[in-house]
Amino acid sequence: MKPIPPAPSPGLLPLLSANRDLRLLWLGNLISACGGWFSAVAVFAMVYERTGGALAAGATLALRYLPGLLVGPWAGVLADRADRRTVMLACDGVLAVLALAFLLADGPGRLWLVYPLTFAAASVGFVFQAARSAWMPSLVRPDEYVLYSAAVQVNGMLFQAVGGLAGAAVTGVLGWRWAFAVNAASFVLSLALTARVTAGSRRGGGTRARWLASLREGVREARRTRLIAALLCLEAAFCLGLGGTVTAMTHLALHVHDLGGGGTGWFYAAQGAAGAFVLLAFSARLQHAAPRVRLRLIGLSCLLEGLLTIPLGLPGAAAAALLLWAAAAAADAVYGPTAVAALLAAAPDEVRGRIMSLWSAVATTGLAVSSAAGGALLDTVGHRVLPALLGAVMALSGLVWLAVMALAAHRDQGFQIPDAATSRT
Repeated sequence: MKPIPPAPSPGLLPLLSANRDLRLLWLGNLISACGGWFSAVAVFAMVYERTGGALAAGATLALRYLPGLLVGPWAGVLADRADRRTVMLACDGVLAVLALAFLLADGPGRLWLVYPLTFAAASVGFVFQAARSAWMPSLVRPDEYVLYSAAVQVNGMLFQAVGGLAGAAVTGVLGWRWAFAVNAASFVLSLALTARVTAGSRRGGGTRARWLASLREGVREARRTRLIAALLCLEAAFCLGLGGTVTAMTHLALHVHDLGGGGTGWFYAAQGAAGAFVLLAFSARLQHAAPRVRLRLIGLSCLLEGLLTIPLGLPGAAAAALLLWAAAAAADAVYGPTAVAALLAAAPDEVRGRIMSLWSAVATTGLAVSSAAGGALLDTVGHRVLPALLGAVMALSGLVWLAVMALAAHRDQGFQIPDAATSRT
């Protein structure tokens, strides 16, 4: 294992500059995230053009999330048993092949292939994510978990911004075939960069019990650790509102504001740019904030994003809708680093894959339900009412979290983030 430096990094960019192994994995994820947003723009444009229905787009989005529940927990067991680096390399190779397979769906009578391919790609992606979430944190110090979480989140947002705009341009000018080709190439580059990293905790060293028993062990760990249990409940509730916002945004971009075939790319770009700016500007301050402050910021982030989502369907101009979408993304950017850092600090390495996969499972279950319901409701209640309903769910989850934190603090039974010096890695 690579020696851990004697002092924590002062900020996000210094962390990436000084830590070669983390930087290589970060770059690999950065590149594959770019390709992923190319693919997301292309898939939604293709489905909308072929069907013209919000329900079909919502179903496609739900299939991207559903494997988080069906596959994600088992992927966490695998991440705690197998060599995490090997799992990531294998997944990158499979994802490259699946990205090219989407080209088969672009033809008369073959659109149905989008649905199994979306499910398969998402399933492999969750296996990759489980291995990464278990291995990558071991490359940093426990008191750098906030910066690590910000680094993981900002890479997706940076290329969500670039990939969203580029995906919109490529899809609008050259068609979605090129977007799928770029996605495949991104996974090959990610594989090459990951292959150069060998440091860190590549195996969890957890129990060799049967798979079901191993999964139950992870669930028991989550239930008996109050902070982990509370974070899982919040994530589930918040995502019940969040998932449908992407369905609503797709409808706004393509049908209300008429931004063209790659119109969702403009919204993705605004979301990525706003989130990346917040993380780059404030991640160091988040790292140095007191644990109780970071726990309150989790709830405030949910509350503010919900309030900003409520009026999303009201503006008649695309620029105003983009501004609201970007502001909501800026509020959401605080949630990821603070919540994931708390989760990592509370989860021992031998079950970290399972804990992080449970986090993904509850999130994606909420996102899948919300996306499918949002697609169905959009044709019923309209684009003005749906964002208001979804935003209210998100805001309420934030309010409940803040109330629970305040009550626990009053009773001197706060949900404590473990001290960095004693956290298990």
